[in-house]
Amino acid sequence: MLKQLLQSFLVAAVVFVPGLVVQAAGTATMSLDQSSYEAARGERFDVTVSVDPQGESLDTVRAVVIFNPSVVSVQSVRLSGSFDRMAPGNYYDNTTGKISWGAFTLEGSVTEKTSFITVTFLGLEEGEGNIQISSDSRAISNGEERISTSGQGEATIEVTPAVGSEPGVALVALESSSHPDEETWYSNKNIALSWTELEGDSPIKTYYYRFGPESDAEPDVSLDGETTELSLEAPADGMYYFRLKGIQEDGRETAVASRAVRVDTTAPNAIELTVQDDQILVGESAWFTFATTDETSGVLQYQVAINDSAFQVQTSPLEMEDLVAGTYFFRVAAFDRAGNVIYSGVSVRVYPEGTDLNRPEGYEASGEVGAIVSSIQETARGATNNRPLLITLVLGVAALFGIIYLSRKRKS
Repeated sequence: MLKQLLQSFLVAAVVFVPGLVVQAAGTATMSLDQSSYEAARGERFDVTVSVDPQGESLDTVRAVVIFNPSVVSVQSVRLSGSFDRMAPGNYYDNTTGKISWGAFTLEGSVTEKTSFITVTFLGLEEGEGNIQISSDSRAISNGEERISTSGQGEATIEVTPAVGSEPGVALVALESSSHPDEETWYSNKNIALSWTELEGDSPIKTYYYRFGPESDAEPDVSLDGETTELSLEAPADGMYYFRLKGIQEDGRETAVASRAVRVDTTAPNAIELTVQDDQILVGESAWFTFATTDETSGVLQYQVAINDSAFQVQTSPLEMEDLVAGTYFFRVAAFDRAGNVIYSGVSVRVYPEGTDLNRPEGYEASGEVGAIVSSIQETARGATNNRPLLITLVLGVAALFGIIYLSRKRKS
């Protein structure tokens, strides 16, 4: 626990205030997946930033990326590798042309090359520019800077004429400040949309839009041509599409621009939580199982806390060892991919060795449980959104606890 608290402090210090903990340089590097990128005006393309530890053991990284905002704009940024926990202070700025994105991991140090973030850009205007990983980027090991001071990744960007578009016809570039990544679920049903008219021979006098679950619906709700933003509310959880086109003053239509929006405002279903034995002796293990489902975005992870400790990511079944005498309140939280959470809890009492718990003759610590449930874990991981199967697994382990207990009782 102390180690995780210390690591959390270092993460906050390094990734939220870059440069605060920079005591040494190392060999780790950051790179782009290509040396050049080409996209048509109005087309999106992905740029992936990778981290290569080069012999270092990294737990925290932050990429600072500089680009030409007159040529391209950022549409979304998402994590894509071993650094799976978002750091505070992340942002992108399409006015100045800068991305600052940090992440860390609590699953052990990263020692092999891995992708870090994937940035989706939009080609704004025809022309050339570049994208570069700044020397302000960070690669941290236990609070110490381990990134190489040599040059980082750099690539050229070329935006070409719009594919298949009629000369002189404008294009529309969509963004959402409330739901910036089309592949991410959000627990916000209020959707803020904005768009930019990319240059054409004739200005747009009227817009038409459609918002709904159909990905190919024809826009039919009109807006004034000077409108550049809109606020909508999702009627229920689910995936929606905002589709927009413009009519120029010369009568020509733009292509339909489309943007996906994922909304999940509902917490996962109630957690099925069981404990093998709520009264144990010092030196024995406490075994827990927990599972649930989420109909919309799916269950992302479980976090567990004992009494007033901080929540930590865990998987089921879970064995708690080396508990001293006392009463423990075991809390489990289930998070879906939109960040919604539901909690459940159960108490366990640990008695000093030698305490008579009125157990049947021949009762032993549940070592065989660990051997059996380990084979169940892989099946459970593959059934995150299959509620019947997950509940069956949880109840099956609970039944296993009972069978072991009864078999011992019969022997006595």
